[in-house]
Amino acid sequence: MKTFNFLLIISVILFSTSCEKDEVRYELPGSPTSISGNVKDYHRSLNVNNFEIKLLKVWHCGSGPSPNYCTKEIATTYSDAEGNYQLNFDYNLRNDETYRIAFNETENNNHYVEFVSSTGEFYRDYDVSNLIVGQNNIIDINAWIPVKIKFNLTVFNNHTAPLVTGIEYNNHLDFGTELIYDSFKTFEIRTRPNSEVNIKFWYIENYNSSNPIFHYAPIIPYATDETEVTEVNYEIDCNEF
Repeated sequence: MKTFNFLLIISVILFSTSCEKDEVRYELPGSPTSISGNVKDYHRSLNVNNFEIKLLKVWHCGSGPSPNYCTKEIATTYSDAEGNYQLNFDYNLRNDETYRIAFNETENNNHYVEFVSSTGEFYRDYDVSNLIVGQNNIIDINAWIPVKIKFNLTVFNNHTAPLVTGIEYNNHLDFGTELIYDSFKTFEIRTRPNSEVNIKFWYIENYNSSNPIFHYAPIIPYATDETEVTEVNYEIDCNEF
């Protein structure tokens, strides 16, 4: 499956990679601008080299009931051996255009991409409208390959199925959840390497009502390492929470 890591001014967009107008639009005169920074796997303390950073233009095109978006590649660069990169372009946008930053759009890309604030915090959304025209814009990147936790989960008294399982980091479930309807299930959930995470189990009473009740099992703190797949065994009794 092809993995896309990308940012847009809007948070969610249905995206079509090309249309007949893609190559028709010519570039207007613009102001020399650049984006530079460092690509690093902060969880493994490794610089990431040869990591593709691409700047695209996106605009609405075509017709029909579903939105259709055209793109045009503006500039592409790759991180060096130290993880440093610089992307040079002439900033110019028509009223219906926006920029999109794409990362490592390759068939074998396994990286999860985040941005790094000036204080070292990770965040997921970068508003490209914040790019300053005519200046160098610093964007540092945390690009890391997930590890997996393999669960052998036994569930007692699963009376309000499904029991939900998730791995939380800084109050975020990076890779979704797993639903368990039976008394036993083996499954894998991806997570961050070398990190303090929380394994959480819960079920929802009155799920389809206007007043659902969430029942949470005690949180299980867990320290991941760099092992590609770590196997764990848990027994959860839904009568206890």
